[in-house]
Amino acid sequence: MKSEEIISVLKELHNVTGFRVSLHDEHFNELYAYPYEKLPLCKCIQESNSQFAICIECDKKYLRQAFETGKTVIYTCPHGLTEAVSPLYNFGILTGYLMMGQIINEKDYSEECDWFDKSYENGEYLKMLYGKTPIVKDETINSYVKIMTICAQYLTLSNAVYTNKRGVAQNAKSYIELNLQSKLTLEEICDRVCCSKSTLTSAFRREFGMSVNEFVTSARLKKAKELLATNKYSVGEVAELTGFYDQSYFAKVFTAKYDTTPSEYKKTGVL
Repeated sequence: MKSEEIISVLKELHNVTGFRVSLHDEHFNELYAYPYEKLPLCKCIQESNSQFAICIECDKKYLRQAFETGKTVIYTCPHGLTEAVSPLYNFGILTGYLMMGQIINEKDYSEECDWFDKSYENGEYLKMLYGKTPIVKDETINSYVKIMTICAQYLTLSNAVYTNKRGVAQNAKSYIELNLQSKLTLEEICDRVCCSKSTLTSAFRREFGMSVNEFVTSARLKKAKELLATNKYSVGEVAELTGFYDQSYFAKVFTAKYDTTPSEYKKTGVL
């Protein structure tokens, strides 16, 4: 997809929504944006290294959520602005993100702007910029985000952001980690990263020192351990969420790996 075509998509999305729309690579480096200039409020905030760091950490949190769920995420930044991010894929591998935002949700609007307190040297100026930021109704934002999601799907199908030059082993690893709940056959993984079984098997062994199946099991157990530690899910739910559809087998491999049963670990959180 050519640069002009990408900018055209971003421009049309901006014209419909009024959001600033941007396309990022998998490391969240901005590749394209429309309008190119950021909202005056954001530009001013980002001139402060400490406040810019807060913005970046917030964005990363929700990028991870979009990556883990494979879905569009709407959130409010620490400075009261509404943002949305949608993941982009190439052959099932995460390649980037479509993001739009820099507006205020009507339900979040605050005349006081308490977050611009004395910790900001230019707090009053920021409050003035905040007051000039577009305010949009919640239901309208939800409609705009649906349109954004459709655009993200279009950009995905158009392969707007290509995978980097990582080898097939790294691409397979990313795909596995994103799809732990699926059955993940070797055939499916090879199809997703466009290589033969022999190529992937040898590349994976060379890169990670284990077979593809061994890595899948290891990644599932690691994720299962994280979910059990939250104490939000039953053992059966964790087994299903991590692709272990036989709970007895899940308990067996978990115990062999961590020397404690899933139930015991769920109670204690200690290995």
